[in-house]
Amino acid sequence: MVNRYLPGEEILSKIQIIALVVAGLMAAVIFQLIRKKKLKEQYSLLWFLTVAVILLLAVWEPLLGRVSSALGIAVPSNALFLLALLFLFGMALHFSLLVSRLTDQTKMLAQKLALLDRDLRKEREARGRGESGGSSDGAG
Repeated sequence: MVNRYLPGEEILSKIQIIALVVAGLMAAVIFQLIRKKKLKEQYSLLWFLTVAVILLLAVWEPLLGRVSSALGIAVPSNALFLLALLFLFGMALHFSLLVSRLTDQTKMLAQKLALLDRDLRKEREARGRGESGGSSDGAG
Protein backbone atom coordinates (compact mmCIF):
# COMPACT_ATOMS: atom_id res chain seq x y z
CA MET A 1 0.00 0.00 0.00
CA VAL A 2 1.36 3.40 -0.98
CA ASN A 3 1.11 6.23 1.54
CA ARG A 4 -0.23 9.40 0.01
CA TYR A 5 -0.28 12.63 1.95
CA LEU A 6 -2.21 15.77 1.28
CA PRO A 7 -0.05 18.76 0.21
CA GLY A 8 -0.60 20.70 3.48
CA GLU A 9 -0.26 17.64 5.71
CA GLU A 10 3.10 17.10 7.33
CA ILE A 11 4.16 13.90 8.96
CA LEU A 12 7.37 13.25 10.83
CA SER A 13 9.83 10.90 9.21
CA LYS A 14 11.29 7.95 11.09
CA ILE A 15 14.61 9.75 11.56
CA GLN A 16 12.81 12.78 12.99
CA ILE A 17 10.92 10.59 15.44
CA ILE A 18 14.15 8.85 16.45
CA ALA A 19 15.85 12.23 16.93
CA LEU A 20 12.96 13.43 19.09
CA VAL A 21 13.10 10.27 21.21
CA VAL A 22 16.89 10.54 21.57
CA ALA A 23 16.62 14.21 22.56
CA GLY A 24 13.94 13.36 25.11
CA LEU A 25 16.05 10.56 26.58
CA MET A 26 19.09 12.83 26.70
CA ALA A 27 17.11 15.51 28.55
CA ALA A 28 15.81 12.92 31.04
CA VAL A 29 19.32 11.58 31.67
CA ILE A 30 20.69 15.11 32.16
CA PHE A 31 17.91 15.92 34.65
CA GLN A 32 18.61 12.69 36.55
CA LEU A 33 22.34 13.41 36.70
CA ILE A 34 21.68 16.92 38.00
CA ARG A 35 19.16 15.65 40.53
CA LYS A 36 21.63 13.05 41.84
CA LYS A 37 24.37 15.73 42.01
CA LYS A 38 26.56 13.83 39.54
CA LEU A 39 26.50 16.66 36.98
CA LYS A 40 26.93 20.30 37.88
CA GLU A 41 24.46 22.80 36.53
CA GLN A 42 27.17 24.78 34.74
CA TYR A 43 28.07 21.77 32.61
CA SER A 44 24.48 20.73 32.07
CA LEU A 45 23.79 23.94 30.15
CA LEU A 46 26.05 22.78 27.34
CA TRP A 47 24.29 19.44 27.19
CA PHE A 48 20.86 21.08 27.21
CA LEU A 49 22.04 23.26 24.33
CA THR A 50 22.95 20.05 22.49
CA VAL A 51 19.46 18.67 23.13
CA ALA A 52 17.93 21.92 21.87
CA VAL A 53 19.97 21.76 18.65
CA ILE A 54 18.94 18.13 18.11
CA LEU A 55 15.30 19.07 18.65
CA LEU A 56 15.60 22.05 16.31
CA LEU A 57 17.17 19.97 13.55
CA ALA A 58 14.63 17.18 14.06
CA VAL A 59 11.59 19.44 13.91
CA TRP A 60 12.78 21.98 11.34
CA GLU A 61 14.20 19.75 8.62
CA PRO A 62 15.14 22.49 6.08
CA LEU A 63 17.45 24.09 8.67
CA LEU A 64 20.16 21.48 8.11
CA GLY A 65 19.90 22.05 4.35
CA ARG A 66 20.32 25.79 4.86
CA VAL A 67 23.28 25.28 7.19
CA SER A 68 24.96 22.90 4.76
CA SER A 69 24.48 25.23 1.80
CA ALA A 70 25.77 28.18 3.87
CA LEU A 71 28.90 26.16 4.65
CA GLY A 72 29.26 25.10 1.01
CA ILE A 73 28.65 21.44 1.78
CA ALA A 74 26.63 19.53 -0.81
CA VAL A 75 25.25 16.77 1.42
CA PRO A 76 23.38 17.90 4.56
CA SER A 77 24.41 14.79 6.51
CA ASN A 78 28.06 15.77 5.99
CA ALA A 79 27.29 19.18 7.47
CA LEU A 80 25.73 17.42 10.44
CA PHE A 81 28.88 15.33 10.89
CA LEU A 82 31.03 18.46 10.66
CA LEU A 83 28.92 20.22 13.29
CA ALA A 84 29.09 17.15 15.54
CA LEU A 85 32.86 16.97 15.09
CA LEU A 86 33.25 20.67 15.94
CA PHE A 87 31.05 20.19 19.00
CA LEU A 88 33.14 17.23 20.18
CA PHE A 89 36.34 19.21 19.57
CA GLY A 90 34.94 22.06 21.65
CA MET A 91 33.97 19.69 24.45
CA ALA A 92 37.38 18.04 24.44
CA LEU A 93 39.10 21.42 24.54
CA HIS A 94 36.84 22.64 27.36
CA PHE A 95 37.48 19.55 29.47
CA SER A 96 41.21 19.66 28.74
CA LEU A 97 41.31 23.21 30.08
CA LEU A 98 39.30 22.13 33.11
CA VAL A 99 41.61 19.17 33.81
CA SER A 100 44.68 21.41 33.44
CA ARG A 101 43.27 23.91 35.92
CA LEU A 102 42.34 21.17 38.38
CA THR A 103 45.81 19.63 38.04
CA ASP A 104 47.41 22.97 38.93
CA GLN A 105 45.06 23.39 41.88
CA THR A 106 45.80 19.86 43.11
CA LYS A 107 49.53 20.47 42.88
CA MET A 108 49.21 23.74 44.81
CA LEU A 109 47.05 22.08 47.49
CA ALA A 110 49.53 19.20 47.84
CA GLN A 111 52.37 21.70 48.32
CA LYS A 112 50.40 23.63 50.96
CA LEU A 113 49.55 20.38 52.72
CA ALA A 114 53.23 19.37 52.75
CA LEU A 115 54.19 22.75 54.27
CA LEU A 116 51.48 22.45 56.92
CA ASP A 117 52.56 18.90 57.69
CA ARG A 118 56.19 20.05 58.06
CA ASP A 119 55.15 22.89 60.38
CA LEU A 120 53.04 20.50 62.45
CA ARG A 121 55.93 18.04 62.82
CA LYS A 122 58.28 20.87 63.86
CA GLU A 123 55.78 22.06 66.46
CA ARG A 124 55.33 18.54 67.84
CA GLU A 125 59.11 18.11 68.05
CA ALA A 126 59.45 21.46 69.84
CA ARG A 127 56.73 20.47 72.32
CA GLY A 128 58.34 17.09 72.86
CA ARG A 129 61.71 18.68 73.60
CA GLY A 130 60.14 21.36 75.78
CA GLU A 131 58.16 18.89 77.90
CA SER A 132 61.01 16.44 78.40
CA GLY A 133 63.45 19.28 79.13
CA GLY A 134 61.01 21.00 81.50
CA SER A 135 60.35 17.86 83.54
CA SER A 136 64.05 17.07 83.94
CA ASP A 137 64.77 20.66 85.01
CA GLY A 138 61.95 20.65 87.59
CA ALA A 139 63.00 17.27 89.04
CA GLY A 140 66.72 17.98 89.39
